[in-house]
Amino acid sequence: MGREDQARAAALHALDTWEQHRSPTDELIAELDAALTDDRDRRFARQLVLGTLRWRLRLDWIIGHFSRPSVAELEPRVLNILRLGILQIHFMDRVPERAAIHTCVELAKRHGARAASGLINAVLRSFQRQPNRVRFPDPTSDTVRYLSLYYSQPEGLVERWRQRWDTEFVRQILETNNTPSPLWLRLNPLRSSAEELCAQIDLDAGPAGYFRARVAHQALHSAAYTAGHFQIQDPSAGLAVTLLAPQPGERVLDACSAPGGKATQIAERMNDTGLVAAADVSATRLQRLRENIARLGLRSVHPVVSDAGQSGLGPFDRVLVDVPCSGTGIIGRHPDARWNRAPEQLADLVQRQRTILSTAYTQLRPGGTLVYSTCSLEREENEDVVEWFLERTPSARIEDAQAYLTTDGSAARYVQTIPGHHSGDGAFAARIHKVNP
Repeated sequence: MGREDQARAAALHALDTWEQHRSPTDELIAELDAALTDDRDRRFARQLVLGTLRWRLRLDWIIGHFSRPSVAELEPRVLNILRLGILQIHFMDRVPERAAIHTCVELAKRHGARAASGLINAVLRSFQRQPNRVRFPDPTSDTVRYLSLYYSQPEGLVERWRQRWDTEFVRQILETNNTPSPLWLRLNPLRSSAEELCAQIDLDAGPAGYFRARVAHQALHSAAYTAGHFQIQDPSAGLAVTLLAPQPGERVLDACSAPGGKATQIAERMNDTGLVAAADVSATRLQRLRENIARLGLRSVHPVVSDAGQSGLGPFDRVLVDVPCSGTGIIGRHPDARWNRAPEQLADLVQRQRTILSTAYTQLRPGGTLVYSTCSLEREENEDVVEWFLERTPSARIEDAQAYLTTDGSAARYVQTIPGHHSGDGAFAARIHKVNP
């Protein structure tokens, strides 16, 4: 088996795994990296997996124009092989079309789909010869369905956003969601200066303290990373900690901490003094935080296995509540996120978010500050949760985010960044003060 064939086989296995278990893409990529020894193979396999997950709906729409049986009738592995083939022909200019077709037919023969190899060959060759046969819904008369299929994002999500924003605004979100997100680095000022970091890695300057890596794998495998000179973090994710404004020597609770990007950011802003209780219900997920604490050289961060911030270490001067959410603001970074949440799950998420916020607030001392944050664009998880909490909590007062943040127009009463309209991912944060009795 040729080198690229090994990469395609590993990609197929990862896609099959995702279909069966909906494994997080981070886990899939880790398995790919372990299965392949050559960096070029790894990068190619990642392109295949992430591209197929990103364009899944559009790929299936194209396949449906050429395949009998229908997409719904195809075996999952056969469908994944077809998706890989259409992806390479339609989106990957550097892959010769004949090679894409041949290797997909060979994948079928070698990986349990030999009976479908003729069908796979016929569908891919038909698309290669007649790509203009593919027709999308009319963008004017059937706008939501067109946007959903063309940009490969769930129709219900597109409809939800269209009810809130105009078509062009939504189209920019969808387009950005399909553009692979850059790798952003947050400088660790306790270990390095901006000048020293830029001397080691090829970077573009971003918002204060952030840099965009021009070559992602170079940054991730650099001596500067190993030495803890930076942490991987999107600038929008860091806004919650900026809004929290922790001060040296304070006691701070990060109530839903894993994998710990914000906990380490808090510690750095506090000059690694005081206490950062990094609480999370998952001991396994906290292990990644421990690794980052050691790499960044931090001593003030203390991981605690705890549900909803009930750490037993309170009260705290400040509390960060970065709750589990639908993740609709980070679809560009996690292309599978668009497929992982059904609309009916939102109500359960909101109930959980309310519970976590209410519980974490009890850990905050009078006069202290709490920041509630998500990586969601949905009002139900953001403004509505905060307003619900304020109505039921007499001691809680909202503090306008724009008084604490200098951003590109994303901050007012709250801060809300939106892909395609602000720098970085989509994120929401609200600052709440607990008045003295």
